[in-house]
Amino acid sequence: MNVRQLGTACATGALLIASLGSVSARAEEESVHSFSANVALTTNYMFRGVSQTGNGPAIQGGFDYVYTPLGLYAGVWASNVDSSSGTGYWVVPGSNPQVVTTEDDPAGADYVSLSAPGYDGASLELDLKLGWAKTFDKLGVDIGYLRYEYPQTNTSANNTNEYHLALSYDLTYLTPKAVVNYSDDFYGFGSAWYYDISVAVPLPYDFSLTGHYGWSVFDDDDGLNYDDYSVGISREFGGFGFALAWVDRTKTDACISPFDCGSTAVFTVSKTF
Repeated sequence: MNVRQLGTACATGALLIASLGSVSARAEEESVHSFSANVALTTNYMFRGVSQTGNGPAIQGGFDYVYTPLGLYAGVWASNVDSSSGTGYWVVPGSNPQVVTTEDDPAGADYVSLSAPGYDGASLELDLKLGWAKTFDKLGVDIGYLRYEYPQTNTSANNTNEYHLALSYDLTYLTPKAVVNYSDDFYGFGSAWYYDISVAVPLPYDFSLTGHYGWSVFDDDDGLNYDDYSVGISREFGGFGFALAWVDRTKTDACISPFDCGSTAVFTVSKTF
């Protein structure tokens, strides 16, 4: 190899190394952005001890983005919900016997509800989330915002904002977690808090046992406060997640269809991409 050839080879090698370095830098830059998707099929969409689907099945899914250096995340999640509206009639006040009118929302009339509505025209729940989550050794911290949105609902109070602070700690043999949620107007019932305590315990053969206890506290109680709880077992197999849980709550007589209360088993199959 002459000097010219040697110089050309060195230049080519330097160019190749620089090119590889550029590819490596781009790959490292891209790696700070994490994207994932999930989909699930469940026999019953239970939310804090209350069915959102009239004890019927639901298909659910979402997309998540994480900016890993800072732990910032954003995501969207959706599920079908019961879209039915309540039934009832209008009564002229002070009439004896009661005079029923067929007018829609007549002035001064009182409405007598026969059954509670579902999501009043909305067949979809769309959740939008933003937040910050980081793990410090074994301590996990999550501060975030969640918007419950129900497109095409005729009851705007269904659309709800909620904020949360979550702490978890990995003890190897179990992982306890505590979450405090707050909404300034929870589905039109005024300001409310939801406290959630859960624990996950790894079991033999890659099974996992989870337990949960939560309680809803409304600033204007009016008999709305209640507790809910669940216990479940899950396992991944063939790239899919399988979970079976028992869900229940207190004050089960306070629920009116389609918002049926707990005391039910729920089976879920999920997949994360």
